[in-house]
Amino acid sequence: MSVRIPVREPPTSVPGDRVGLPEAVLDDLGIGLGDSVTVEGARRVAAPVVAVDDGARAVFLPERLRRTAGLDPSETATVAPSALPVASSVTLRLRQSVDLERSEDAIRRRLDRRVVAVGDAVEVTRLGGALTLRFDVRDVAPSSPAVVGDETEITVADAGDPDVVAERPDGVGTGDGFVPTATFDRLRDAVATRFDAAETFESAGSPTLGLLLHGPRGSGKTTLVEAVAAATDATLVRASAARLRGERASDRSDRLDQVVEAVPTGEPTVVLLDDFEALGADDGGSALADRFRSTVDELRAGDRTVVIGVTTDPSGVPSALRRGGRFDREVEVEPLTAAERATALEALCAGAPLAMDVDLEAIAARLNGYVFADLGVLTDAALERAVGRDGRAAIRMADFEAALDDVEPSGLREVTVEFPAVGWDEVGGLDDAKRELVRAVYWPLEYADRFAALGIEPPSGVLLYGPPGTGKTLLARAAASLSDANFIPVNGPELLDKYVGESEKAVRDLFATARENAPAVVFFDEVDAISPKRRGDDTGAGERVVSQLLTELDGLEPLTDVAVIAATNRPESIDEALLRPGRIEKAVETPLPDREARREILRIHAREMPVASGVDLDSVADRAAGYSGGDIAALVREAGLLAIEDAIVDDGPPAEAVVGRDHFERALAETSPSTRDGKGDAEPS
Repeated sequence: MSVRIPVREPPTSVPGDRVGLPEAVLDDLGIGLGDSVTVEGARRVAAPVVAVDDGARAVFLPERLRRTAGLDPSETATVAPSALPVASSVTLRLRQSVDLERSEDAIRRRLDRRVVAVGDAVEVTRLGGALTLRFDVRDVAPSSPAVVGDETEITVADAGDPDVVAERPDGVGTGDGFVPTATFDRLRDAVATRFDAAETFESAGSPTLGLLLHGPRGSGKTTLVEAVAAATDATLVRASAARLRGERASDRSDRLDQVVEAVPTGEPTVVLLDDFEALGADDGGSALADRFRSTVDELRAGDRTVVIGVTTDPSGVPSALRRGGRFDREVEVEPLTAAERATALEALCAGAPLAMDVDLEAIAARLNGYVFADLGVLTDAALERAVGRDGRAAIRMADFEAALDDVEPSGLREVTVEFPAVGWDEVGGLDDAKRELVRAVYWPLEYADRFAALGIEPPSGVLLYGPPGTGKTLLARAAASLSDANFIPVNGPELLDKYVGESEKAVRDLFATARENAPAVVFFDEVDAISPKRRGDDTGAGERVVSQLLTELDGLEPLTDVAVIAATNRPESIDEALLRPGRIEKAVETPLPDREARREILRIHAREMPVASGVDLDSVADRAAGYSGGDIAALVREAGLLAIEDAIVDDGPPAEAVVGRDHFERALAETSPSTRDGKGDAEPS
């Protein structure tokens, strides 16, 4: 049975984890005091009941339960007896390190008849309120939520890893497979200089240093800080913002006070504040961000201390922390070079047998965008294939090849990414466009030192324009394949979002991902959809996206080893500001193929096809005037389908389908140029 009654504010006699009901409602539901009920609004909550007698027929819900159920006072809720099971066991984790002796009875009294669920916070007071024990519910059996009864076994687990750790990481960076990188060198030099010249910096009024280290997940940020502390013979003090996010304000203050107290006076110390993105981009408005800010101020008030904040998303760190006096500088974890990836693979494979054909340097050269964690996953996948093939067999090159198909860079998992294997020999004609793409994409990635020697910047972007089907996307894929770059295709309309700020964020995230996984080629298809000509009265997503694109291309954050290729059928519709030098500055036309190009495209598409000796592809190319590259591909496909159809319907034993002259004749009759420019433009043979 259930009842529908209004929600009211509870009197002070109703505890925060109980539901108050009048005696009349208890009688209607057939339950007594201490039994549990469910209250359903937008969501359902369950809790034991207490009696309330103020003459109103209502359910009296404390604020915490109202918030969980999604209910406000004066709204109507459905109340019913709870059918939750009685818990066979409940496991709690004590948040503080205190002696639990003689606390078992107080814990059981506090939980008796209470509905508990994994993640709940439980407070138990002792010694007349002088001591408050705080627990987290870690496990409920047989299912969560459940009701604590007389037979429920209650266990208090160890607190686990402490929230604040002070240690001397003497071994990090020597015998644990650590690979020194350019980022490590930058961090070590900055920290060592601060410690070695402590008196000089103190006399200059800056005895401490704050650094914000950011990079993708799995890039080894925490290990970098540990290695820097070991290399500079400093004490390492660490704490995590994520582990404090769900804590009460008093607990947060206690643990952050422990961070400050753990710093030894006058000794070189590196303080690692991890998971800064948990603070949220709230400009310091949250209580946790405020408390972290004051903690950083206290740490920076000492001497011989370097505070390093670590995050995967610097935009998620409040701006009040990203300033001088707190985090003075920001250091980005640089993508691994091919040599660093090869060294890391050697370290990861040190204990695994390798076959003679394994070339770790060749493998590393193909792992653009992979971070340390990805390399570990790749090595593990290759070893798994070797063991699955023949027990303790050595890892072969083929095992790494197969693992590469299954393991992609973690930084690219949230975007569409391809590793194209398209060569120039698969692109018919378009010689001028190929030349421009080689100059704009391949040369800057392959010969960056020569550009630097001449003191010139490579082209920042290329626009491919021409009728549909003329090979713009194929050209972009081939350019990415030529340079072994990650290929990130973006369809223009995908970036548009009706909510203010979301489209710009999508553009920022896209370029940030490309930088983290360089070398990369970002390909904007239908770029006219996101970069229309701006008008003075236009305040829509299109103008905001154009502005953000201009910001990214203007190089406020350099696009190192990132090439931008855009494609459109309507170049006249693109905002002129996007096409000036320094942005997408090189416009390359992809026209309809001429006679020689059509012949080349036909041969490319028909080279794997059994073609009869009497077929004259040159003649077919002459008759396909006005066809685009896509039209010619469709023509060859249609001829093949006609050959399959004839082989299937012919009487007699099954015969292999062979494409003959008649099939191409019929295909020419059934297809036509798809573009308006191509219709009626036949060339003389």
